[in-house]
Amino acid sequence: MKAIGKFLLLDLSEFDAWLDAQQIKRKISLIQQHHTFIPAYKHFNGSNHFTLCQSMEQAHKERGFAEIAQNFTSFPDGKIMVCRSLNTIPAGIKGVNTPGICIENVGNFDRGKDSMSSQQKECIVHITRSLLTRFKLAPGETTVVYHHWFDLNTGKRILKEGAGSTKTCPGTNFFGGNTVEAFKTGLLPLL
Repeated sequence: MKAIGKFLLLDLSEFDAWLDAQQIKRKISLIQQHHTFIPAYKHFNGSNHFTLCQSMEQAHKERGFAEIAQNFTSFPDGKIMVCRSLNTIPAGIKGVNTPGICIENVGNFDRGKDSMSSQQKECIVHITRSLLTRFKLAPGETTVVYHHWFDLNTGKRILKEGAGSTKTCPGTNFFGGNTVEAFKTGLLPLL
């Protein structure tokens, strides 16, 4: 475990004990999955976890956010950065931030871009599973959500693929794809 300012870098083995020690004062009912797009794998050098998160926070502040948008960031080496208090509502998906926890996964997981490392896959599954357990949530498409499933303008859930204005986030190849169907066959069985 290593801290610089508010940022706390954890190994996967340290995450559950850290999570268990947290006093969380808001109701959590869903976990958001995102990819950073930039920074991508080519920006990660194995030791610049803090620099990348500090840069993301600066970029988010320039967009008018009070601080970094996400609660957690996962890295290609399987490490986890605590970025924002769990008691602070994230700025991840319009319309579903209040009950949410936002996880940003470093990389561009659109087809033909970054291939997710096995360490990061394990990290994402572990974080998500631990959060579901902590908040007593059953794994499913209403408790684990992808940014792609929500309209960027209205914040409403898109019920038909291709409708509305959406991002590809968390990537067209994130655990097999960014659709609800891809979630059901890719990430959900691992949770």
